[in-house]
Amino acid sequence: MPGIGVILNPRAGSNRKRPERLRHFTELVGEDGLVRATESLEEMDEVAHELRARGIDILAVCGGDGSFFRSLSALVRAYDGEPLPRFLPLRAGSMNTIARSLLWRHGTPERVLERTVADYRAGRPFETTERHLIGVDGHHFGFMVGSAAVVNFLRVYYGGTGRGRWAAAKLVGRVVASAVAGTALARTVFQRTEADIDCDGDRVPHRRFTVIYASSITDIGLGFKATYLATRKPGFFHLLAGPVRAGQVIGCLRRLRHGWPLEVDELYDNLAAHVHVEFARPSEYMIDGDVLGAVNRLDMTTGPRLSIIYK
Repeated sequence: MPGIGVILNPRAGSNRKRPERLRHFTELVGEDGLVRATESLEEMDEVAHELRARGIDILAVCGGDGSFFRSLSALVRAYDGEPLPRFLPLRAGSMNTIARSLLWRHGTPERVLERTVADYRAGRPFETTERHLIGVDGHHFGFMVGSAAVVNFLRVYYGGTGRGRWAAAKLVGRVVASAVAGTALARTVFQRTEADIDCDGDRVPHRRFTVIYASSITDIGLGFKATYLATRKPGFFHLLAGPVRAGQVIGCLRRLRHGWPLEVDELYDNLAAHVHVEFARPSEYMIDGDVLGAVNRLDMTTGPRLSIIYK
């Protein structure tokens, strides 16, 4: 019986506080799968190949947004074009943006996994939703990819002392106040990046950008739904790119909350299947909240379609 594979990131927020979680998960899954804690990227690749060899039906990942990105990237590489198992996110991070956007099963990781194992053993059907991953340079796979303002915001966030939705919301408030007052914080977050961007063969009509953001989920965090087209059409993700000013974003907060088009003339706002970015100078980028090193270019394509268990 293939069973359930569980990957636990011991460094994720709530996992650090609950070292007994690995033992508890192992007891819950029993002989109906396997549970692995991964301390490094190399271990994650090894576990992904082990899961493929076993032919698991469900992959559960216990961690935050970055844990999902790293685990799913390893899984896609290990499966090498073969159909992926169903995905079960177990929330153990500080923000959990992806799980919230994917209509996750409510409850603690222990409770969610317990219900899932019980349903699996009883042969009960799972309710699922589907989302595409975005492939980055053919090696990484995640739901959200961005540069410019999104990386600058994350740098300020990670440089602070707090973590979680409350800390992120406070930072958003500080950026809004800074934009109104014309002080340095808003200028730091919304500093421009020079790049050439091609979307499905068409050149995006800008050279300088404050926003470069692609996503296959609607939420960008804190309930803001900037990428409202993300699930509109199979085979595509949503691209936002342009020299948007901080003041324009403030004027669009209500639209962001409701998932309405921002109606900002300077913003390229469209579906995409292939986006190529050539930076004028090496620039950092992020995938699912993890900031990666500076690169000269980014190549984003529609990745595998993932079936996600949510009920």
